[in-house]
Amino acid sequence: MHILLTGAAGKVGSHVLKYFLNRGHSVTALDVVPLPVSLTSSVPESQAKLLRSQVIDLTDFKAYQAILESSPEGIDGVVHLGAIPDPLSHDPRIVHNNNVTSSYNVLQTSMAHGITRIVQASSVNAPGLSFGPEGHLRFDSLPIREEHPSRPEDPYALSKAICELQASALCRYTPGLRIASLRFHMCCPDYSTATTGSRWQDLWAWTSFDACASACLLALTSEGWEGHEAFNIVAPEICWEGGVSPESKEFGKLETTAVQLVEYSWKGKYDALDEEWWKDRPRRSLWDSSKAERLLGWDHDNSS
Repeated sequence: MHILLTGAAGKVGSHVLKYFLNRGHSVTALDVVPLPVSLTSSVPESQAKLLRSQVIDLTDFKAYQAILESSPEGIDGVVHLGAIPDPLSHDPRIVHNNNVTSSYNVLQTSMAHGITRIVQASSVNAPGLSFGPEGHLRFDSLPIREEHPSRPEDPYALSKAICELQASALCRYTPGLRIASLRFHMCCPDYSTATTGSRWQDLWAWTSFDACASACLLALTSEGWEGHEAFNIVAPEICWEGGVSPESKEFGKLETTAVQLVEYSWKGKYDALDEEWWKDRPRRSLWDSSKAERLLGWDHDNSS
């Protein structure tokens, strides 16, 4: 396949880029900044011929359109990862406007050029999570599934919820168009790295870089589904080593269960707890990723 990848210079995007190249796919890599030398120099010479890159601001739809029109081999699929990933270090209006506009530009323009397989990075924040005001967050039920009601408040969560709405609208408008919105959690190279950033506010979860990249490719190549679908892309087990208290981290201690953590830190912040979900797997994630496993053939722990 020839894949157009946005956000290719980013933390997740750079890993996805190498993942695609390692599997023999050619890539047009786009970002608002040049690909770092540390990334391009790590690409083997045998794969370098498969890579083209270009600096672009995706809020400029004419610039993106020109890239599609000038691609000599055409584009088989688009993976849109370009975004401002959180609202903490940017003006909220910039976060919202950049993410919503760039997503629509990529999705709509790709669709208009006959590209029917598109993947976009959504987030576990799409229903509202990490950046909501203190005391506002509440879940109808746990674990969290894709159909969980969306109540975003902060600009990042709102932008991701809108990007998913845009995907649904475009797929209704255009029969045959297929878009996957991948709801990644905290993306890290490995579990030990993830434990340093795991928090009760984020429901003790993470996603490996390999699992992110695998989900992107499978969302393009898998068969048996159509239209727009959102997928939770989260590791199958909680990422926490310590006691029930958020202050009790103790690396190597794995006795604490997911239900114990939820009852201590989230009591009163959810309406229903499906304890059957954890019956045989007490450290199972608070996020249900079985839809991705079923429709995409995705497996977090076997993605390398």
